Amino acid sequence: MDPEVHAYYADGFGEDRRLRQRAHGVVERVRTQELLARFLPPPPATVLDVGGGTGVHAEWLAGCGYAVQLIDPVDKHVAVAAGLPGVSAALGDARALE
Repeated sequence: MDPEVHAYYADGFGEDRRLRQRAHGVVERVRTQELLARFLPPPPATVLDVGGGTGVHAEWLAGCGYAVQLIDPVDKHVAVAAGLPGVSAALGDARALE
C-alpha cells in the first residue's frame, strides 16, 4: 500500500468513529446491517470482511453468530479488530486474497 494512503487511514481517518458516532455514518452502518441481514445465509456461516477496518461490521456479524474473518491492509485496524470476540483479523490486500 502506498505509504501516504496507509498514513491517511492509519492516523488521519477515523472510520470507526464515523460509523459509530457521526449521524451519516450511523445511518450507513444500520443500513448495511439491514442489507447483510437480508442477503446473508443464516448463522452459523463464515463471513469474510475484506477491508473491514477496525471491525465495526465484523463485530455486529460475530454478535449475530457468524464466524468472521477480517482482512485489512492497515496494521492498526487489524490490531483493533483482532481484539473483538468472534473475529479473526489479518493483514491483507483485497487485490491478492488467498
